[in-house]
Amino acid sequence: MKSMVYRYTAILKPGRARAAVSALALTAASLAPAAAWAQAQQADASKPVDQVLITANANAVAPAYAPTDPDLGPLGRRSLLDTPLSVTTVPAELITNLMARTVNDTLRYLPSVEIRDQQGMEVSRPQSRGFQGGIVQDTRLDGLNVIGTTAIAAENLAGIQVLNGLAGALYGPQPPAGVFDYQLKRPTDTPMARLTTSFESDGIFTQAGDFSGQVGPVGYRLNLVHGAGEGYVAGSHNERNLVSGDFDIHVDEATVLEVDLSHYRTDATGLPGSIVYFSGKSTVLPSAPNPTQTGLGQPGAGTDLMTNTALAKLKHDFGDGWTFEVGGLYQNAHRNLFGITDTMTNDAGAYTVTKNFTAVPHFNITSNTASLNGHVDVAGFENDVTIATNGFDNGQYSYRNSIAVNLGTGNLANPTILPTKATPDNGGQYKSGEVREQSVIFGDTLHLTQQFAVQATVSTSFLNSQSWSKTGAVTSSDDENGVASPTVSLIYKPREDLTLYATYANSIEQGDTAPAGTANANVILSPYRDQSYEAGVKYAITPKLMVTAAGFRMTRPSAQTDATTNVFGVVGTQRNWGGELFVQGEVTPDLSLFGGLTYIDARLLNSGVAATDDKRIVGVPEFKGDMTADYHPQYLNRFGLGGLGFTGTVHYESDRAATNTNNSYAPSYATVDLGVRYASALWGKTGIARLQVINVGDVHYYSSIADGNIVGSAGANTAYLGAPRTLLASLEIDL
Repeated sequence: MKSMVYRYTAILKPGRARAAVSALALTAASLAPAAAWAQAQQADASKPVDQVLITANANAVAPAYAPTDPDLGPLGRRSLLDTPLSVTTVPAELITNLMARTVNDTLRYLPSVEIRDQQGMEVSRPQSRGFQGGIVQDTRLDGLNVIGTTAIAAENLAGIQVLNGLAGALYGPQPPAGVFDYQLKRPTDTPMARLTTSFESDGIFTQAGDFSGQVGPVGYRLNLVHGAGEGYVAGSHNERNLVSGDFDIHVDEATVLEVDLSHYRTDATGLPGSIVYFSGKSTVLPSAPNPTQTGLGQPGAGTDLMTNTALAKLKHDFGDGWTFEVGGLYQNAHRNLFGITDTMTNDAGAYTVTKNFTAVPHFNITSNTASLNGHVDVAGFENDVTIATNGFDNGQYSYRNSIAVNLGTGNLANPTILPTKATPDNGGQYKSGEVREQSVIFGDTLHLTQQFAVQATVSTSFLNSQSWSKTGAVTSSDDENGVASPTVSLIYKPREDLTLYATYANSIEQGDTAPAGTANANVILSPYRDQSYEAGVKYAITPKLMVTAAGFRMTRPSAQTDATTNVFGVVGTQRNWGGELFVQGEVTPDLSLFGGLTYIDARLLNSGVAATDDKRIVGVPEFKGDMTADYHPQYLNRFGLGGLGFTGTVHYESDRAATNTNNSYAPSYATVDLGVRYASALWGKTGIARLQVINVGDVHYYSSIADGNIVGSAGANTAYLGAPRTLLASLEIDL
């Protein structure tokens, strides 16, 4: 149950070592570090003893980006090759080498994933296969529900595991947007002390420390981060602070207690606000302006987020294939949101500027999980069985006074800084809503032969939701007991390295709440039924290289307000069908790949309104491709440059519908990221310098387009700008 630090060793002659030290010192001073440690050969014992020994994290300097077996929550860890679901894990070495700072940075490398911004890039909902995610249902931390609409750092993560498709049978009621599991770093067996200093244009400097080791039966992992400075807009400000501690207490050889604590705060102001359009006065999405212009946001306007998390898990291995796990989590997210909204007033670029204090300022959540997994033989057939439960209690708090301050007007052709205005009193917070879910899960994988298996999982869920007015009066309440979400899969393995599967899923989802102004305002609709059909193939070309492909058809009910009765109810269906192709791992000892291509035809069916029926869903591209290549040529060892490596990433999105009537589209775009890194002995220590340029061509595009009302009448839609060309540089030293 312990994790290991693997080290990579190479030999440099003294002259080469001195040159490398000088080069890295210059790089650090200029904050423009070059190139990375590529794969080199193991040191030969016959080499002279006066050579300099260099060690570094092997996965960071010569990464394979190899596929790993997923942790499927109640089912435990399963073979990726034999899992009848589309699952991808962004590995720690990719997060490190591409210098991702947040989970949103990391998720950019997955072709089936989109980020739907809510209040900018730090407050968003990740979504898979074109379906919008929930607040807490789709996001998890080491398998436990967390708040998905608050900032999450990348520095204390060992990876992000994404399950595409319906997962209600595993995790209970949730939207069909997939499962995003943020996996924490664990303590290492050998002592480690790693310091990193980094730079992000135009002026953000960050220092980070990662410390790990063992003290008797207790393993520890501490991560500290502080970063601050001016972002890519003049006068903007960004600050991040992370303190996290992860502890493994080994009770005995078969039992470990994992305890994780973290405090993360991020403050970002002065960056571009949201662009709101299609509100009656504007009919189309405007062309994406240059995001570095001042005036698209306003000084002092943005987000101030603070998230405190405590998590504990007890794991026990009974032997003979039987394991038990129980855990709980508490998270408190304070969201001081005071962002800018630029609402278009015509199609010529004119807009009004509003500073908003209307979003939910505070969430908390308590979540739980418990599972028992093992193997039994019944009538000569092997069965992998699961009995589990998981759930959460999510509280929501609102301001008593909803505030939106009108600052003035502007134009996208010449945005301007506007005078600040006093902010009225928000009246304090009150508890405005609570959602509780608890599910009991039963699962069995029946191995019929060595080639055929059937996997079936079902959850039975209990849901309760309530909302209150600021006076304390109950405005809505809903209880659902014993609702089932089944999934069944057929698995066929014609060879040890090849798996074909077909999966059907039928999942429950919490119903929508009728909006204000309707005849049944604040009424929570009965749970939705989502369905999915999926077929796929997985081929392990080598133990370090896998190619996967999947086709799917998924549906989710959509609700709208009836124009005649003014009653809000389910009348339409969002239907998404498409396919995914993904490759991950070491193609050769010199080259690793991570990425793929996804096609989605996402449409609204049976909306009851001719203008929107059978139209493409807002913000979902038909084609999305993301591919990262890591080239670390071994032949450079001959020239004493065994620590050199290169990265390149291409991101592509086809056009996206910008309105529910499909009269306007965001054009297709492509961006390129390029990086280089170098590892060497630096002042007698192991050092890795990295340089990364994001969006090399400085393409102007929208990173997120969110629908206002895709279910009937035209509603205001919201778009957020993608980041401009950004320079990232870092120097990492192992003490």
